Amino acid sequence: MKKLKSYIVGGHRFCVSMDLKSVLWEGMGNYEPFLSEEFNIEPDTSCADILHNSVFCVDIDLSSDGKDIISSSRTLADFDDDTAYISVMSGVGGERIFLISLNSKMKDRCGVLVVDKDLSMCKLYAGACATGGYGLFVVNNAIMLLYALCTSVMNTLLIHASVAVADGLGYAFLGKSGTGKSTHTRLWLQNITGACLLNDDNPVVRINERGETMIYGSPWSGKTPCYRNESVPLKAVVRLSQAPYNSIRKLSGVSAYAAVAPSSSSMKWERSMADGLHDTLSKLISNVGIYHLDCLPDADAAFLCHDTVK
Repeated sequence: MKKLKSYIVGGHRFCVSMDLKSVLWEGMGNYEPFLSEEFNIEPDTSCADILHNSVFCVDIDLSSDGKDIISSSRTLADFDDDTAYISVMSGVGGERIFLISLNSKMKDRCGVLVVDKDLSMCKLYAGACATGGYGLFVVNNAIMLLYALCTSVMNTLLIHASVAVADGLGYAFLGKSGTGKSTHTRLWLQNITGACLLNDDNPVVRINERGETMIYGSPWSGKTPCYRNESVPLKAVVRLSQAPYNSIRKLSGVSAYAAVAPSSSSMKWERSMADGLHDTLSKLISNVGIYHLDCLPDADAAFLCHDTVK
């Protein structure tokens, strides 16, 4: 027997199915605030047979490592940074295959994510990483990857950012890992009256049917357990750089685009997804203030930023 759960994040529904008794379910509490429906289903039942309005359905197979699929596939690209190692492959039938592990040295224990051509039905072979924190790492990264890919043509961005909320508006702080995004957000929480944390790693930005730019909490918040199923209008996006002083300037045009694009997740080499990303980024920089903040990790930086972008 399998368990199937559907979740709604950023207004988009997706579903996950896995063996009913898998210990990995116990570690997926970060998804519970976003839970929409839950079913017990027979092992041969497809997610699509239950939910027809999901942006994707992923079935997690804990009995197979998927290595037979890898052997007949062609490598397209490898990505290895401080968050995860992902190898992108093309299968014999044109399907996309992603190998996901903590780093390249652990790729023999990778999860193998197979995505069909229309992105709707997906399977994660996790037999090589089926238990414990590492298994959850692979599952989380597979679901995040699918979410970013499948919503990239839906006026939606999954971004790498830390988000503070003040006076009912959202402020997203971007920057390379180690720049101090979380530190700056914490300074807002400590010094800006009423400020709170919405997400500390991977919030969702979506431009809704009315043309409003909203920012949402998500199940993916890095090392900070902040899983808030809430949304607020996005007021400003601020790219941070460390400096021996505090200075802020507003960006426009190409500079604004270049400030946001590196923090947006997508398969930029796939034409439809790249076009979707470009379209959403263009709308975002037209609707929302984009800034660059050179800063120290101090309260004055928070006050300067808040007073400028509010």
